[in-house]
Amino acid sequence: MVSEIDMLYKFLLIAMAIPVTDLTIKLTKTRVKLATSKLGTRHDLGRLNGKDGLILSKQCQLSFKKTLEGVCVIAPTGEGKSSSVTIPILLSNDLPKSSIVVADPKGEQYLLSAEYQRSIGRTPILFEPLGNSAKYNPLEQCKDFTEIRDLATNLIMNGDMAMQMATGRNGGSTEWQTMSIPLFIAALLRSKTISEAVKFLVETPSLELVELLAREPNEDIRQQFAIFMSSAESPKTMASIKSTLLSSLQLWTDHNIINSTAKSDFNPSDLRNKPIALYIKYDAFKSNYLSPFLSVFYSQLIEKLMYCKGLPVTFILDEFGNIGRISNFETAVTTGRSEGLSFLICIQDMVRLYEIYGKNKTTTILNCLKTKCVLPSISDYEALTYISNLCDDTEIATESYSGDKVSHSKTTRKLFTPGAIRMLKDDTILIVAHNKYPFLDKQNTYYTQEKYTRNVLT
Repeated sequence: MVSEIDMLYKFLLIAMAIPVTDLTIKLTKTRVKLATSKLGTRHDLGRLNGKDGLILSKQCQLSFKKTLEGVCVIAPTGEGKSSSVTIPILLSNDLPKSSIVVADPKGEQYLLSAEYQRSIGRTPILFEPLGNSAKYNPLEQCKDFTEIRDLATNLIMNGDMAMQMATGRNGGSTEWQTMSIPLFIAALLRSKTISEAVKFLVETPSLELVELLAREPNEDIRQQFAIFMSSAESPKTMASIKSTLLSSLQLWTDHNIINSTAKSDFNPSDLRNKPIALYIKYDAFKSNYLSPFLSVFYSQLIEKLMYCKGLPVTFILDEFGNIGRISNFETAVTTGRSEGLSFLICIQDMVRLYEIYGKNKTTTILNCLKTKCVLPSISDYEALTYISNLCDDTEIATESYSGDKVSHSKTTRKLFTPGAIRMLKDDTILIVAHNKYPFLDKQNTYYTQEKYTRNVLT
């Protein structure tokens, strides 16, 4: 009886059913694109844009939050790197209350913007390692043994690298360089400046050196010299190690360097305590000669600022590939954001960075600088390929003919091939930022705009 009632119920439901066409789910085919990259618009930049960060082009100004995540400008000489990027930044009052550190090889940026920076509340400081301006003593900034050891290692490493760059030959045995570090530490521990330590090693005969350092009242000096002597098995070996050390430290016998590093007129903490615009000026042709100092200067400045709270600090580092190896820079660009440090670096090619930092660390540095700006006429294939790959592939339509028949299909190609990047039009800039589409814009050349030229106060 129950089964008959169930069958009758089902029959009634079927008879009263709504037409099936009203319930049908229409299935449509969704075509998956072969590639999704395209040229973006200002609107596509979205929240990258702001009013309180670095100005990169006519239509792109980063927010300060995104400024803290780093910028890399890739451009050969003469394509507008300074006139359209760094100088407009220095002739604007958009950044929050903060300090700026400017690598200024030509001194042009100081001449154009120092008085304007003063007018908006930053104290301009000019530091010329080979000139007669403000002074900075790296050894004076070292507060303990660990910092002096790091300073010694950095000086030797970058001194040898500068020699290799200048001559194309190795400066000496890597083993002997390592053996020389304790000797140099001992000399630094008994000196007030780096040049004084080098002078002591140059002018003191080996036998007298043994007498002086072995009897030093400072235990750290005695210990470091004992470590050195354990490696120097004979007077001849000792002399060779000492010679290798001094060949890496020749810069510190330069009278201009001796003068500019005799004392400190400013300290890293000053940049956190009040707004300062610090300009580092030097002859670009002497950048390799100066790199052992520049690398130590920037390494120490960044490290000290990492552990010092206060105002944000923005580094604008032109000719980044010519200032030697900044210690742990790949870490600084990764963690600097949380410490209020931002970096804009300018490079001409990637090959130079490979020579200094190695390929893996160079890749880390570039990956951590989340906004890339590319100017025309790049000829470095590594840089061209890197940017081309970042821009990724786009989908294009193709036609093929067979007699009277035309068939259509889709394929992919690079949105920007290496050749297309090299041949960017004059006065343009390609911006590849974060997770946004590549953006092509006009350069923000300062000397064509009254809003900048009126701020050149001479």
